[in-house]
Amino acid sequence: MGLDNGGATPYSNPYAGETARNTDAAWIDANPLKVDVAGLRDYAKDMLDQQRDLNGRKAHLTELMSGPSQAWEGLVLGEAAFLRSQMAGNAAELMTYLDNLGQALFNIGSAAQTIADIYGTSDAAGAADLNDVLFAFGDKSVPRPAGLPPHVGQTYDEAVRAAAAQAGPAATENAAWGPATTTSSSPYAITTVATQPTTGDKRETVTINIPGGGTVVTTTIFNAKGEVVSKNSTRTTTTYDSATNTQVKTVVSGNSTTTTTTRYNDEGELAGERTESATTAEDGTTTPTGSRETTFDQNTGTRTDTTRNGKDEVTEQTFTGRATEGERGIPKPLSAQYDPTVNGAL
Repeated sequence: MGLDNGGATPYSNPYAGETARNTDAAWIDANPLKVDVAGLRDYAKDMLDQQRDLNGRKAHLTELMSGPSQAWEGLVLGEAAFLRSQMAGNAAELMTYLDNLGQALFNIGSAAQTIADIYGTSDAAGAADLNDVLFAFGDKSVPRPAGLPPHVGQTYDEAVRAAAAQAGPAATENAAWGPATTTSSSPYAITTVATQPTTGDKRETVTINIPGGGTVVTTTIFNAKGEVVSKNSTRTTTTYDSATNTQVKTVVSGNSTTTTTTRYNDEGELAGERTESATTAEDGTTTPTGSRETTFDQNTGTRTDTTRNGKDEVTEQTFTGRATEGERGIPKPLSAQYDPTVNGAL
């Protein structure tokens, strides 16, 4: 169900008819909505857990991208090259779908947490307003709920618009771009173009999924005359070693490189993570700029987060103890919960 904003552009609702039917129900104008604040917070955590599980399982699918390239490497028959291209394109579409699914899980959980924040300290928790639910899902036609604590900041959309207003008419990455148009020029490349309504500046983002694994995203901003204002390219590669249950993700943007190594235990749960960043000079010299490492003590249930500067000196360290009875920990991954061989059903 979409949100109808009265046909205003560029956020007009393509599902206005469905929205009208879904919101034209007797229960909306009947008894007040009842809010279970604790249940909403638990639900928000469950959505985050499922997003984490989904992201962890995606690491096992990287061979869908590398397999076709390795199977038909070099000079091959035209039919084989076509099949390789089709399989890589299908894998890229699947990855895009999983990315969007993970974002949807996060958004739903965030909306649930927002509603819980609205009524968490309010005496009116037993008489929720449907407008509050609409606000939690980003409908800007309804007012900010009175019960929403002041420490809850702007939405992402509000932050982008505020940054655009402060920056003025210059073309920047924070500008309030209009609706984007996406085209696919090949099974590997997707181009997205958006225009700044006020200045006429254009932002072109080209995403290339490299056969064998990896993504290159190049964002170019043109002014109204078609001149290049800025250009930035980011390359992301991800590998997974099933023998050690280790995923390595490397992001290169300009002269900066960030490498994240994530380790999982045999049950697919996070066992540790380390992120290292560095810059590379024109002569090829690499200079570390810092790192952050997360470790777990399985015996005590303690989590340790350590941040170091470029000289490998500890600048911050925090310790998180085992979850108490009042806090729910991260459950087993969904694949483990419903795998009959894991649960001993077979």
